[in-house]
Amino acid sequence: MYADIQKGRPGCRPVDAAPMAKLMKVWARYFPEETELQVPADDPRARLVGDLVKVLELEERAKLLPRVEDDGVVFFLPIDFQQLKNLCGGTNLLDALRENPKEALLCMGVAVHLVKCSGNGLQLSDVDKVNIRLYNHTETIIALKNLKAAYIKKLVTVRGTVVKVSTVKPLVLALEFKCMKCATVIRRVFSDGKFSPPVSCIIQGCKGRTFTPLRSTAKLIDFQKIRIQELSSAENREEGRVPRTIECELIEDLVDCCIPGEVVTVAGIVKVLNNHMDVGGGKSKSRNQGLYYLYLEAISVRNSKAHVVSENSDASSTDILATGSFSFETFTDKDLKFITEYNSEHGADVFRQILHSFCPSIYGHELVKAGITLALFGAVQKHSMDQNKVPIRGDIHVIIVGDPGLGKSQLLKAAASVSPRGIYVCGNTTTNAGLTVAVVKDSMTNDYAFEAGAMVLADRGLCCIDEFDKMSAEYQSLLEAMEQQCVSVAKAGLVASLSARTSVLAAANPVGGHYEMLLRS
Repeated sequence: MYADIQKGRPGCRPVDAAPMAKLMKVWARYFPEETELQVPADDPRARLVGDLVKVLELEERAKLLPRVEDDGVVFFLPIDFQQLKNLCGGTNLLDALRENPKEALLCMGVAVHLVKCSGNGLQLSDVDKVNIRLYNHTETIIALKNLKAAYIKKLVTVRGTVVKVSTVKPLVLALEFKCMKCATVIRRVFSDGKFSPPVSCIIQGCKGRTFTPLRSTAKLIDFQKIRIQELSSAENREEGRVPRTIECELIEDLVDCCIPGEVVTVAGIVKVLNNHMDVGGGKSKSRNQGLYYLYLEAISVRNSKAHVVSENSDASSTDILATGSFSFETFTDKDLKFITEYNSEHGADVFRQILHSFCPSIYGHELVKAGITLALFGAVQKHSMDQNKVPIRGDIHVIIVGDPGLGKSQLLKAAASVSPRGIYVCGNTTTNAGLTVAVVKDSMTNDYAFEAGAMVLADRGLCCIDEFDKMSAEYQSLLEAMEQQCVSVAKAGLVASLSARTSVLAAANPVGGHYEMLLRS
């Protein structure tokens, strides 16, 4: 599969008998769809597992294996791709990741499973399964607008904002069925969550076609779906185009790893499914159509709060980058050099230079620009961790009131483009749910899920609201978000509080549309 290797060629040795016996004990946990009791010794996957076991035992056991974590149900190993490249450069793993990434990661999981049990004196049955969570795969980073059919079954890395998170549900991986005529038990494995009961009995001569599922034998895992939207500030935004989104499926230890409004980096395998999510039978009309849609089977999800570098691992720059909420919160050597030269060139006049550099197409309005600039920088939050004191927010809110035609909208758009996470909305076309959080119903599962609004999407950024005076009563929904830095919602039986640590920059016209000079005098 990974290389056209034939038996008898140099380097195509079969796996030794002793490792092969251990391999057979855990093989069905990683490849449950294979019904054979024996795996050929010259199978490319078995050879890859053997090579990885030797590499792990000789070189990186002390560094890599202690990072295997246990969430109470399944073991998982977060590993940097750059570290994996240096570790497994002498094996076929990198080629396998390009050709069939899912099977390559499963083979890596088998190797870690065998080495961990042998190194810690554990039985193979003590560890159910080890999932490999590969991150920092910079070679496969792709914009959502370029994600097309050519990437199907390929490993890609996308970045975006979480706009929708579903509830966690159990997903059936395997189930046994009992024939109603001869009482034969048939085990079925459901790949990609597609429910496929047997259509005929496997016993020769039995014509039974009615089967009863044995629900007590079902193998279940946690399952969750999220929807991510492309970053308008990080990618080239095209005017008049709806931002691209993509569905991501999270399983096992990846569920509940993010909330709406967070910026995440998702590494996953691109897959296709029939339109209207043809899972569990689906709609007969959809099954007969040739229209499919793309989705991601997530391998790892990186955000700003999770996956802290282990004390036992080397805290390299790539690890630190992966643990942050990524590039716009980190500085490269080129950025630091520019900051040093800029400070030495302008000295105490730095703020004036920044002020004149902000929206240079609008002449004057230095005081307004100064207020917006200070809001972009923000202040220091106080007493955020002290439970005995009232926390004081560090975000600055600004409202600009003036006659039409003075460039307020241009200033707001410039601020939104400068901010790392800037959202621009217009007040006369915005609803209450669009500003805070909406609760939407899935048409297929009939479940309710949160969909983030402008304030939640601008978390740790800037939310610009134009035509603030044209809003009717929607501004009242901003009061909690502006002071408490969170949005509380209680709809459709769902009660939650989402983070909205953002500065609000609003622009409005005076009462009557313009200032009355006579009333002023």
